Amino acid sequence: MCRKFLAALVFMSVALWGVGVGAQDTLKIGAPQPMTGPDAPFGDKFKKAYSLAVDEINANGGVNGKKIEVVIEDHQAKNPLAATVTEKLITQNKVLVLTGGRASGQAVEIASVAQRLKCPYVVDHPSADIITAKGFEWVFRDNPTGSIYPQAFNKFISEAQGAMPKSAAVVYDNTVFGKSIANSAMAFLKSKNVPIVNDEAYAVNTLDFKPVMTKVKAQNPDFLLMVAVSTTDAILLTRHAKEMGLGPRAFVGFGGGFGVADFANELGPLSENVFSSAAWSGNPNDATTKAFYEKFHKVYGIYPKEHEVEGYAVIYIIADALKRANRTGDLAKDREAIREALLKTDMTTVFGKVKFGDWAGPLGDKYTNQNIYSPEHSVLAQWRGGKLLNVHPKANAEAEYVFPDPTVKR
Repeated sequence: MCRKFLAALVFMSVALWGVGVGAQDTLKIGAPQPMTGPDAPFGDKFKKAYSLAVDEINANGGVNGKKIEVVIEDHQAKNPLAATVTEKLITQNKVLVLTGGRASGQAVEIASVAQRLKCPYVVDHPSADIITAKGFEWVFRDNPTGSIYPQAFNKFISEAQGAMPKSAAVVYDNTVFGKSIANSAMAFLKSKNVPIVNDEAYAVNTLDFKPVMTKVKAQNPDFLLMVAVSTTDAILLTRHAKEMGLGPRAFVGFGGGFGVADFANELGPLSENVFSSAAWSGNPNDATTKAFYEKFHKVYGIYPKEHEVEGYAVIYIIADALKRANRTGDLAKDREAIREALLKTDMTTVFGKVKFGDWAGPLGDKYTNQNIYSPEHSVLAQWRGGKLLNVHPKANAEAEYVFPDPTVKR
């Protein structure tokens, strides 16, 4: 009996020792994401993207012989919970570095915790300018800021013949994300002497946009610009505007809500010719990007767009920094080494070129550790036959743009 007990004890000790060794051999990346709740479809997008990148990297020897692992914690799209799970990832899960966030409100919380606890945070999608405009040396961002999202739209109306709006209505969600984009778009339009006939903010997850669209219709804007972080808001904004008979020459969406398949699936023909100005999904005319698209489709049965490309790319950015960091096994020192490695990042991913730097954004925000190539990573796409196709600039175009929108009565 005693021998059996001792044997069992030895077995348990060996088993536990093995778990400890395995954990030490795995380089952990923390990712707060919405895996349940209204934004769960976005959390799933990033989970797929992370998993594909992790599998590829580990299959090719990992990082200096060590496997990487993404530890996802569900924040349910709730800002306070994002702060809580971020602290858990840093203090309990002992992650080396963070990514994720999904929405800007959650990312602001994550960034604040990462800065306070001195853990690198590489933003993959959240876009509010303030995230990299607070002087946080532990926060880095690959993707464009909200004020950069309209850059492709700005180029389109400046370069396409007859596309400069005669007037514009701007409707946006009352979040740091929504206000960043709306302010940037309106600042550019005003610089071109385009009258803003409506400046309308709304609460996220509004159920009825008819009152707002009644006010917009009364002004008969030449362009209707809509900003929505929520897919439901993007769908209802467009549905109510079109069903109420608004007749602008162009419906233009900004934000994740206008760039997901549900937009076209729910709206059907009402989605036709709606523009989306946002972060790009990589140049579809590039052979490397095409190969990635096909691989993603083969694994998951869907073609990647903005969110998946950003999530996939950020894992490679982090892996590159992990590879170059002088890690010693001391967690605090290793996080500092990774931060220093990120400062020296200079690489190309499927999302484009990456180099972090300090510079001023379109609205004058002073960025810290914001990808200097961000202005190149904005694209104007258009919904055509249920597909979101890049239409401007021409170098990244998959189809010719349709303008003015022939489906509405004027």
